[in-house]
Order: sequence, then structure tokens, then C-alpha cells
Amino acid sequence: MAVLHEDLQAKGFSVLAFPSNDFHQELETNEEIHRFWQQEFPEATFPVFAESSLRDNPIYQCLRNQLPGKEVRQNFFKYLVGRDGLAIDLFTKMQDPETLRSSIEELLAAL
Repeated sequence: MAVLHEDLQAKGFSVLAFPSNDFHQELETNEEIHRFWQQEFPEATFPVFAESSLRDNPIYQCLRNQLPGKEVRQNFFKYLVGRDGLAIDLFTKMQDPETLRSSIEELLAAL
């Protein structure tokens, strides 16, 4: 995701990371999460927000309601969201972020 963010940021694309411990894989504190991101992914220049539960996160609730039947089932799922804030699709962690590139570029070109 860092490569996509870096390559397409000038065209208006951004990655936003929302850590969650709903799947019991996250570190204990927000400080530890941010330190881990800085150490393990120094190339990631996108914002990493404070840890939250999917159940309580209003952004997740909004996106989930826009894509009925599509649920985040593990870490590293990715929502593709248009400039209008509407969810376009949900991608699993198994999908290489590069497979999103054409969809993202198509959305950016439509503006």
C-alpha cells in the first residue's frame, strides 16, 4: 500500500490505516503500534490512526453499511473509497495491493 500511496498521492489518492485488535494480532498500545510501523515500514508515509474496534469505529460502520454482505474478516482488508466518501469495493489481505492500481487509476481519471 505504501507504493500505491507514494505513486498516486500527487493525483489525489491516499491510504489511511486504521489498526484494530478485533483479530487479536495488534500490539498493546497506540505508541507500540506507531513505533512498529515506523521501524518495520519506514517507507509508509500514510497516516496510521489510533487503534479502534471495528464495532465502534464510525468510518468502518459507514463503509460496511455501503457494501452489504462484505465484511472485514481479518487484518489488512482494504476498502476502496471514492472522493465522495462512498465505498466502491472491499479487498482481502490476500489480494496484492498492486491489483488495486488499475481500479484506483480509473477512479482518479474519472475526476
